[in-house]
Amino acid sequence: MQIQVVGLNHQTAPLDVRERVSLTPDQVRKAFEQYGEVPELAGVTIVSTCNRTEFYVAGSITLGEILAWWELLVGIDRGDFVDYLYWYQGQEAYHHLFRVAAGLDSMVLGETQILGQVKDAYRLADAYKAVGPLHRLFHYALRAGKRAHSETGISHNALSMGHAVVELAKKVFGDLAPLTALLVGSGEMGTLVGRHLVANGVAHIVVANRTRANADKLARELKATAVDFGMLEETMRQADIIVTATSASRPVITQAMARRAFKGQTQRLRFLFDLAVPRDVEPQVAKLGSGIFLYDVDDLKGIVEANRLQRQKEAIKVERIIREEQAIFEEELGAANVGSVIRSLRDKAEKIRKAELGKALNRLPDLTDRERAVVEDATRLMINKLLNDAMVSIRSWGNDDDKAVYIAAVRDLFHLTDDSPDSVQRTQAGEVATEG
Repeated sequence: MQIQVVGLNHQTAPLDVRERVSLTPDQVRKAFEQYGEVPELAGVTIVSTCNRTEFYVAGSITLGEILAWWELLVGIDRGDFVDYLYWYQGQEAYHHLFRVAAGLDSMVLGETQILGQVKDAYRLADAYKAVGPLHRLFHYALRAGKRAHSETGISHNALSMGHAVVELAKKVFGDLAPLTALLVGSGEMGTLVGRHLVANGVAHIVVANRTRANADKLARELKATAVDFGMLEETMRQADIIVTATSASRPVITQAMARRAFKGQTQRLRFLFDLAVPRDVEPQVAKLGSGIFLYDVDDLKGIVEANRLQRQKEAIKVERIIREEQAIFEEELGAANVGSVIRSLRDKAEKIRKAELGKALNRLPDLTDRERAVVEDATRLMINKLLNDAMVSIRSWGNDDDKAVYIAAVRDLFHLTDDSPDSVQRTQAGEVATEG
């Protein structure tokens, strides 16, 4: 049973690659629907955000099989993205997930949004009963992420994408109060940006979303105006700041649409922030006029890095938490890997004890109940003392590369015939203890 992660992120791949191979929510659901058809796959969880797409898998599945599945899902040949991938196995895979959940692998060091995204990815996989042996790994990764934010200052003053949008707009426009801002998309990112706009004095905000009820909900929170998605082009003409953050698989603002919306106004100062992957705005929109400025998630890197150094010291504390939680997980995993042979040895010893004790008591019919209890306690204590040192040694083999050889020797030595699966597989029925 092997755990590995294959993926790419903002550090390894440019935006034009990330957007081509990222999975939409529908594609992620399709992946889980195909879960049972993928050979040698015992468990999977997919994390797909604007900055990363990662497959966490358990089983004997090969890298080639994972990539074949990925390219089938997105319709892109692996040759177009294989050079941007990272592939971690075992301890390296565990450590990577822990760092992701804690915000150490994010574009914004210490940002909290990724923790919720990892939790949501786990829960979706769990809903499809696809997590399998990855349950405990995600339990400890999420716990490490929560500890990172509650026990250190890693997320204090972390410049989010929403903050970056506002800061850049303030540098250009100065006072934001007279401006009109258009939010296209009412999901988590759109909501975060909207809150930053309100906090910085933008009085007129318009929300457009394909599902009108979601637009209405966000508009109520922001004291904004909601419009039908069909009015997007007309609304764009009135906006000074346009922020897009949808999960659409193709652009929602095309060059032709923008040309019509901005006709006669291409010299007017207008900022568009495309925070979606794949991108919501065709890059050619920026060429329509000298007053039109278009930014995507990669363009904002410089801004969100502005106070990174202030949190580097806190990152050291987070790494310590990660080491602690990973050690606990690996100790538990190691015990699980040898759990079946421990159970087999104890079960055999207990069966022999009971059988021989029964024979002895049958030859001693005059013993009182108290005397029988003393004899039974003595035999149980002898078995426990005899096996204790052996059990300690066997547990220490859990993370040893040669554990399979040692376990086979124990089974052969004691003629253990129990074929129950390692308890690391049994844990797939367990639940991740996530709070909040």
